[in-house]
Amino acid sequence: MSFLFEINSQLKPKPKMEPRWRLVNRSDLVLVYFACLCLTPLPVSYVRAETIEPKTKQNTNSQSKNESENPKPENGIRVTGKKDQRDREILRTPNSISRLNEQEIQDAGINRTGDIDKQVPNFSIIDSGSRNFTYFNIRGMRSIAFSEPAVGLILDGIPLNDNVALNTELYGLESIEVYRGSQATLFGKNFQGGVVEIKTKKPTNLSEGKITFDIGNYKKQETSVYYNSPIIYDKLYFGVAGKTTEREGYLSNVTGFYYPNNRPYELPVEIYKTHPDGRKGQAGRFRLYFTPNQIFEADLQISAESFDDGSLNLVNYLGAKSEREKALLQGCVAAPTNCSKLYGTYINRVNGDRKVYWDYEGKSNVTGNTYSLSTTTKLPNSNLKTATALRKMDIDPITADSDFTKVDQNRSIYIEKSTTFLNDIYLESKDKLNPFQFKLGIYTSNKITNIDQAKEHRVPLYVINDFPGLNAPTQEKNISRINDKNVSLYTHNSYTFFETFTITLGARLERQDSRLSHSEIAVGPSNSNPAGDTLLLSDPYSIQNRYNYNVSRIIFDYKPIENLMFFIGVSRGYKNAGYSTVVNIPSKANFKPEINDTIEAGIKSEFFKNKFGLKYTQFYTETQDFHVIRAINLSQYVNLNAELVTIRGYELETFVKPQKDTKIGLTAGYTEGIFNRFQDTVLNRNFNGKWVHFIPKYDILSYLQYRNDLGIFFRGEFQAVGQMYFAADNTVYSDPYYVLNARVGYEKENFSAYLYANNLNDRYYFTSYIDGTFQAVPGAPKTYGFVLTYKI
Repeated sequence: MSFLFEINSQLKPKPKMEPRWRLVNRSDLVLVYFACLCLTPLPVSYVRAETIEPKTKQNTNSQSKNESENPKPENGIRVTGKKDQRDREILRTPNSISRLNEQEIQDAGINRTGDIDKQVPNFSIIDSGSRNFTYFNIRGMRSIAFSEPAVGLILDGIPLNDNVALNTELYGLESIEVYRGSQATLFGKNFQGGVVEIKTKKPTNLSEGKITFDIGNYKKQETSVYYNSPIIYDKLYFGVAGKTTEREGYLSNVTGFYYPNNRPYELPVEIYKTHPDGRKGQAGRFRLYFTPNQIFEADLQISAESFDDGSLNLVNYLGAKSEREKALLQGCVAAPTNCSKLYGTYINRVNGDRKVYWDYEGKSNVTGNTYSLSTTTKLPNSNLKTATALRKMDIDPITADSDFTKVDQNRSIYIEKSTTFLNDIYLESKDKLNPFQFKLGIYTSNKITNIDQAKEHRVPLYVINDFPGLNAPTQEKNISRINDKNVSLYTHNSYTFFETFTITLGARLERQDSRLSHSEIAVGPSNSNPAGDTLLLSDPYSIQNRYNYNVSRIIFDYKPIENLMFFIGVSRGYKNAGYSTVVNIPSKANFKPEINDTIEAGIKSEFFKNKFGLKYTQFYTETQDFHVIRAINLSQYVNLNAELVTIRGYELETFVKPQKDTKIGLTAGYTEGIFNRFQDTVLNRNFNGKWVHFIPKYDILSYLQYRNDLGIFFRGEFQAVGQMYFAADNTVYSDPYYVLNARVGYEKENFSAYLYANNLNDRYYFTSYIDGTFQAVPGAPKTYGFVLTYKI
């Protein structure tokens, strides 16, 4: 149930501001621009990556984007009902971008980042069973453990450049935009797969607030709130926002018997069960927005979050319904006389898909704090912007039953503490009507990560034989410290000829300095010291590397009429090199940077007074040294490089409004990733010609939405996801599936009420898989709830 309370107060009229500066000659800036486009190859101390990546003119439109998303109130009153200027800008931006405004976010029921991918083509979120490790995937460019994220999350201009807590809670939102393709020259932080940019409500002279209560099945309870208000009119504003969330787990951990062997005629006998994967947590944000004059503004934010997500959301993949169906058919062929009996038993067991049988349920905790300051200084013909942030994220700990049985053999323990300091300074165009647009910036970051990854052995005989002098339980630990420093110069520029033809050029130069320190030990009680002794398992080592990257981008677009554009572009992107942190051999700890070259072409259009819209893009990517993770067990895995991968596909977004109250929409994406050359050095196997795993072949969203002046609202959705392989040999996979969602409500200016239901058909499907363990992550079951909204 969600209860929404919104406060609005009308302020005294204020005089309209005069323009702050008049435009001056831009010739000096043109010279700076062309100087920055000289892409002379840089010396490389370890690996050299020369790249040619074209850039869109999205970033050059960032000021007008910010102004449209956070409109200034006119005479103290926020103007609504106008055509969203940012939508117009995206229509004229030569890149594949999906945008959801505040109303569309509410209509789609987006409450956390894990809900966004269901509304965006060629964007998938790979859930590892815990929000602590959630990997974004756009066009097959995906993040993996211990590497830089391929897809970035940018919150109010601050890039969250880690894989921790990306599946976080959302509240007080203004808009969500998803950029597909390399964004190395558009944003300060390099993201070679794409960017999810989220903007929250910025305080203005208009006081406003909202509080939301949400209850549903599985004992779901959520409360979110935001409130913005001026402290000194036209000078100083504040905002507060927060959210608490809690629900019961979807899994049932059953006690009292040993789990059968997945044969359909073996009925389990349940004595006691718990729901170990329950979720609860809270997050909050405080904001000060300062505009002392017409030239300068500053945005200070402090945010914190803490989540206790219980055990990992993992089940036995071989116990899935699809596998039991195969076993049933085989049994019917072998013994036709028993087929009816087997089928009846099978029907009785299909509701047991979310059952697990563990002796230890585990936990998954994450806390984080982010401190950020963004400023804008309005110069005569440009804006100087800065973004500075300090981000601390802790996983402390993730624990799990790593043998997944009732026998107390092994447990996995993972602790990670990271601190990131980043700074982004850039100069960008101010006059958006000028044919020449530019952006020039420098980005720096310093990230320190400490990782303690352990497997706890609890069988005394095993410990005595493998760790002489220690007793059970003994933890086999890999302790690592990674220091990663980056500094980059980037530029993104465009020029429009005759108001119809535009060329966009972008470039990025980056240096990465990284260092890994690693040690492997065993810690456990001994006869001489029950409190614990330490046994050195391998010699400690340190590795230090330096990489230089040089990438660029070029795009041509043609706009024959106002609401129609064609574009084609070529780009080079990259994902930084890194280290595997559980390898005791230094030569195997490195993995190289991932370099990809992409060509894409598309069309964007809107006709019939915005009653019909169409966006279509095709792309082809060749990637060298594609990052692949190879799991050894639940707590040990390494990163490899596939020599060559090709990825191709398309994305489509279209809508039609047959009449003013009704909207029909369709989004679809298709991605085909193939290993052209990949020799797995862990398995010593060749996977040439296999499909790249963890890339859904397609995703489809179609919806029908109705909203009239009487306050009646309805939205129905059909979501389909294609086959996704979970292993490089393509033997483990998730079958195609579809889900149905619905939302119906009554809306008035001061009051509205909603009923919602997701996965109405209660489809059982998988979103991820832990390689080497036969454990998979199931998607959410059927959920439903009730929402109330009240506004004043």
